[in-house]
Amino acid sequence: MNYENVRTEMDGELLIVTLHRPEKRNAMTHQMRVDLLDCARRAETDDAVKAIVFTGHGEESFCAGANIPELEQRTLVSEMGPSATLRKELPTAIERLGKPTVAAVNGYCFGAGLEFSMGCTVRIASENAQLGLPEINFGQIPGSGGTQRLYRFVGLGWAMQMILTGQRVDAGTAREIGLVTEVLPLAGLMPRAKELARAMGAQAPMAFVAGRDAVLRSTETELLAGIDFERKLYAICMATEDSREALKAYAEKRAPEYKGR
Repeated sequence: MNYENVRTEMDGELLIVTLHRPEKRNAMTHQMRVDLLDCARRAETDDAVKAIVFTGHGEESFCAGANIPELEQRTLVSEMGPSATLRKELPTAIERLGKPTVAAVNGYCFGAGLEFSMGCTVRIASENAQLGLPEINFGQIPGSGGTQRLYRFVGLGWAMQMILTGQRVDAGTAREIGLVTEVLPLAGLMPRAKELARAMGAQAPMAFVAGRDAVLRSTETELLAGIDFERKLYAICMATEDSREALKAYAEKRAPEYKGR
């Protein structure tokens, strides 16, 4: 996969995707969104890829936010058009991808970068990471799902504070409020991200999707409806060949060989 500001490489069964605009702290451009979406969709149909790790180039920044010159060109009309639709769809496409994704947040993770990372299955951060949605400081609000996803991770109080002040939080605070699950020394960030990606990528594909979708549904439905949804997904999983294979492998004390069916 060859892109202008996105670098890709395979590490065994993992696809490592690096946002690469070092001169702009990996700030998100329209073309970068196009490339990330294309990259994710290609990976989803590639049997060699079991999981994806997203990170930013260098030690300073995962993604410093939106590309400011592009912000200056946006209007009411443009925000009802295809570019705005892409900004909305990218985190959702990552969130609904059929394969696990891990955001390895190294350094600054602001605005569009944080919105993108919130679409990933798991987020972990380096000790020097800082995360925030600063759009209100530009007379705006987050426009790629940030107002809708943030509270699902951190709760209403922290979502209000972060969005309405634009203030960033450090890595330790991000972990305490649930925005990231782990904080590691910078040198340990990618090894742990790969470990998590491999652990999720090794699971039965249908079980991964079912478990993820059940958890996502829990944020948008009442309890009994969610439990009913879970029950149906559980029944589907129990009917798969992979479920039988897992039980057989357990009995035979070997690793299961999943086929995604």
